[in-house]
Amino acid sequence: MIRPQNFRPPTSNPSSYFSRQATLVGQQPDIFAEQLVFWTIALVPLWWILGLQLVVYPVVGWYLFYRSLQRPNQVSVPFGWQMWCVYIGVWIISLLVNLAIGTAEVGRSITAFGSITGVWMLTVALWYAMRRLSIRHRVIVRAICVVGLCQLVAVILGEAYLTATGSIPQTHSLLVTLIPSIPSKIFFDAALYGRETLVWDADPIPRLKSFYYWSPLAGTMSIFICSAAMAERQRFWQIAALLGGLATVWLAAARAAQVGIVLAIIVSLWFGSKWGRKLLIACAIPVGLLSPIIISELYKYFFEYRKDSAAGRLALYEETYKAFLNSPLIGFGAQGRSNVLADIPLGSHSQLYSTLYQTGIIGCAVLAVAWLAIAWAIFQLVRKQPMLSPVLGAWIGLTLVMPGGELAAASVTVFAIAAWLGCAWNQVEQATIKRNLPWLLNTPLPELPTPWEIWQRWFSGSQPYSKDRHLTYMRMAKHEKKDPVRRLRWGSRDR
Repeated sequence: MIRPQNFRPPTSNPSSYFSRQATLVGQQPDIFAEQLVFWTIALVPLWWILGLQLVVYPVVGWYLFYRSLQRPNQVSVPFGWQMWCVYIGVWIISLLVNLAIGTAEVGRSITAFGSITGVWMLTVALWYAMRRLSIRHRVIVRAICVVGLCQLVAVILGEAYLTATGSIPQTHSLLVTLIPSIPSKIFFDAALYGRETLVWDADPIPRLKSFYYWSPLAGTMSIFICSAAMAERQRFWQIAALLGGLATVWLAAARAAQVGIVLAIIVSLWFGSKWGRKLLIACAIPVGLLSPIIISELYKYFFEYRKDSAAGRLALYEETYKAFLNSPLIGFGAQGRSNVLADIPLGSHSQLYSTLYQTGIIGCAVLAVAWLAIAWAIFQLVRKQPMLSPVLGAWIGLTLVMPGGELAAASVTVFAIAAWLGCAWNQVEQATIKRNLPWLLNTPLPELPTPWEIWQRWFSGSQPYSKDRHLTYMRMAKHEKKDPVRRLRWGSRDR
């Protein structure tokens, strides 16, 4: 049996020592789970071209939740996530009631239930899984940055093809190629670009969708990518992710996401460091002087550019609100049929109106409390560790997108943000343990390799990593309650 290097347990109260040591061992990440979550996020382009994006994230997320239940360490669920679960319960009750009385269609109810389990329940389940599996914060940040680099490559290749040929590249997923008539094709295809009509009766123009179902979703993911770039340690990944996110959100013409990125970066700088605040204060003067021009251009961009699309949205929102008044308390449980825009469901294209229509005032109030409580909890994390300010920026950016977007079917973005939030809690908890147990600095646990380090070692032909010391500490944690004195003797053995 191998003795850990520099192992010097205290001679008094050995049971207490090993109990605290076991606590720290419980914070060690599940290596397999960490690799799984990293590659699930980083390989977004692979799932996109295979046509499996809609399936991969819920399946992996629920598996990670199941795997986390096998871990002995317990974690508490903050008030915000508890209210999130209450909202899910309200939605399910509304769905069942409306199915019973016949006001909700069966097909749309099945779709709503898919959103509940594959998006809303997945969010809190994955957050909880990240906590119990002790996934490291920098692993998720790097995974999101890898997606940013992939988006940058897609922009370069796509725009080069568009410039050279004058037409958008025609890409299709493997699944759609094998099954061309698959239902809900938009969720399984791999179209890099779409075509958008700016004005009625005008020719449509190319609009980037990147690796996602539609352009606004590419904008939302780009908010997370630019925020992750602010948290990344290595310069290459910082620049690559930031360029990939900014280029994608611009070519996707996702206006709310563009503002969300600016706001996310401002929040990251303001709460992240003193120099960030100084930079923002210095920029406030020229921005203030140019504010009349900026406001004028923003008005044109938001209210005149694609104004017919905006008019269609407003008409849909108005019809949704009028329908909501017919069932204001619990809503209709699922989306309805619009008389104004036949191809667009009633209660869609806005999380605000979607929540009102499907769950009524009760659901809307509960979700608002949950959303604000989570934001407050993230803010408390940032106060303890300013380096987590990009997480707060990402959540605020997502909040800004929600009035014109929704979480339904957005399993890609939900997986990324839920995993990141869980790891932010882990970061604060691990730092707190190390700060409260300074004596452990003399006997630190081995730093386990990250998923990309494991891949690099495998690719180079060397052993991925040595488990000896890690298993030694795990055995210590497992047996310390049975015989702490014997553990002391074992720790003093020679190799």
